[in-house]
Amino acid sequence: MPRFEVITNRYGSIIDVRECADEAYEMSQESQSPLGQWNNKYSSVLATLGCTLGAFNISRFAILTVQFGANFILQFLVLSLLVGVPMFTFHSSLGQLLGAGVMDMWRISPIFKGIGIALLLAQAFIGTYSVIGISWMFTYFRDSFITKQDVYRWAEPVDEYKEDSVPWSTYSSNITFNIEETVPGYFNGIVLQRKYVEKLEMTDNSLKLPVVINLMIIWTIVFICLSKGLKSYSKIICIFSLVPVFGMFMLCTKMMGLAPMIGFQHHDIFPETDWSEFFLNTKSWVAAFTETFLTWGILGACTMQITSHNRPKHLLHRDASLVVILTIAVLILTAFLANTCVQLLEARGFVYLPSSFERMSSYIFLFKQNSSQARKHLTPVRWMQHSSLFLGERTMKNNMAGMPQESGYQAMRLATELFPATFAMIGAKNISPFWSVLFYFVLIMFGIGQQIAIWHCVVSGIISLHPFKLRKWRTTITFLSCAAAFSIGLFMATELGIFVVYLMDYCVGCGWWMMVLYLLEIGALFMVRGRPYSGETVVATLFSQANHHLQVWLAPMLSFDWNIIVPVALILLSTSVFKNGGYRLLYNWKSSSSQSSSWSTSSREFGCMLQIIPLLIVPFAGIVQSCRYLATGPPDLFDRIQMLYRPVIETRRPAEGSDTIPEPGVNGTTAVQIEDPPPKYTPPPSYSTATGA
Repeated sequence: MPRFEVITNRYGSIIDVRECADEAYEMSQESQSPLGQWNNKYSSVLATLGCTLGAFNISRFAILTVQFGANFILQFLVLSLLVGVPMFTFHSSLGQLLGAGVMDMWRISPIFKGIGIALLLAQAFIGTYSVIGISWMFTYFRDSFITKQDVYRWAEPVDEYKEDSVPWSTYSSNITFNIEETVPGYFNGIVLQRKYVEKLEMTDNSLKLPVVINLMIIWTIVFICLSKGLKSYSKIICIFSLVPVFGMFMLCTKMMGLAPMIGFQHHDIFPETDWSEFFLNTKSWVAAFTETFLTWGILGACTMQITSHNRPKHLLHRDASLVVILTIAVLILTAFLANTCVQLLEARGFVYLPSSFERMSSYIFLFKQNSSQARKHLTPVRWMQHSSLFLGERTMKNNMAGMPQESGYQAMRLATELFPATFAMIGAKNISPFWSVLFYFVLIMFGIGQQIAIWHCVVSGIISLHPFKLRKWRTTITFLSCAAAFSIGLFMATELGIFVVYLMDYCVGCGWWMMVLYLLEIGALFMVRGRPYSGETVVATLFSQANHHLQVWLAPMLSFDWNIIVPVALILLSTSVFKNGGYRLLYNWKSSSSQSSSWSTSSREFGCMLQIIPLLIVPFAGIVQSCRYLATGPPDLFDRIQMLYRPVIETRRPAEGSDTIPEPGVNGTTAVQIEDPPPKYTPPPSYSTATGA
């Protein structure tokens, strides 16, 4: 039966129908992205590292090991093996197989294009608000340049920046300025430029110039790195990936060398470890499960976009192995770094406890051992309710009657609390300020590298709407998108900026609705679309150049994981995060209870909109696509339905040695199977013709 190619325009209208060759119907093993390929074979693995290693998950992972001990590390490794790494390899393999990101991959099933739009919107949300955390690191980096005779800026009082007439001595029994007061005061008074730290001044809408300048610097760097597409991205990616990795190795080695100063053994470095609670503490398991998704899965769309630029037969299994090894190694090293800092503080007589960012009375995180404040926290931190977010994390303590409501939220605790307090306590005379400079430099590099990866996905997703026309305007699109994100970020550079950051992180950084989107993506690909885009085909891309043992043993297990374990895990995790984070109260717009009073009605409505709109895009786009494809197309209705759900894709690859892909204009080609017309009647030959008489 012959096969025919239906030529349609971008609106789905049929232009022509012609017969195509048999080999055109068969799917090529890998397609190439119309947005170009990497010039260097190592650029892909370095860029992908930015999707799994960032300043935020480094800080979050380190603090969680302080709160839960070594149990958390082992739980994270187990869940990463079962769920996290399979999610990462799924997006890596799918991107290289299709040569497309989350926006243009849905040519294989147009009815689900709304999933791509929603995922692209989610990446844009994350990239827009999380950049503010990187800008804070510039202030710490600047004030780390001191001599051995100087004192760190965060070890000095900051009363001159406060205008609410509440002196520091009100909250201290000692008139002298203590380190437990100056470190959080520096973050709020110098970094955030907050003037009203106890009584919020809602009418103060002035911009904080240092924060604005830092934001402008970051977005300028992002624009320069992405202005020329892969050509400029591949040149700088080594700086933002390998340099911070080596710097973190150096820093952790130095900090681990401080162990003899306080006389503890390395096997006792995780004081919160209690192996008898390994299976009993569900809060630790939920935190490890959430951290697994935030590390390996939340930026899956960025991972897919990066690997879509790989050339055919690229050694994808090698890249995935390197990324997994480096990510786990850096995270474990930062866990040792954070717990070493805690031990150094305890050796000086201090206890590190979770804080809350709202006011001066709640953001103190260091207490003297056996003090009245420390004795109030009777519940161990590992048994408190935790909620991990993208930029920070919440540790909810039991609020006492008559006390103001506290969220328990703080952003980047390792960089804003634990590390500066440790270096302020030790002093520049005992440890060189170079290590403080290196620490914040490493976080800045990790943060910018991840920001570039996120924004590359956003810009490429916009261009993929019409790649052969919009790629000529890449520089303009990159500039306009960076300018728009910078303008939105100005809301977080005001007196109430930290509250805006918390609202965005609470509603976007929780990730439960992104888990639903990734679940829909897997279901649409494997259950609705199916062959030739099954799990076996996708996993073949990952192990096409691997040895025989990986292809025989690991590939089937990974395919099973994608089809069964990962979807079930996403369902369980999204439900757990929604319940554990108290998001039910976010959707209660009429309640005035004390539990929901921390959010105004307008804030709750805005937060619901951030979570619901991406989910509603999926059915709305499906309805629009259905109307388009069912209104025009082949005369047979079943062929139109097939084009909507399971079209047969023709993948054309450029000739060997060619760096460009020919432009097909606005037309798309879809091969569909059309039945043969009945054969024409041919009369039998006459007797004379048959006998030759």
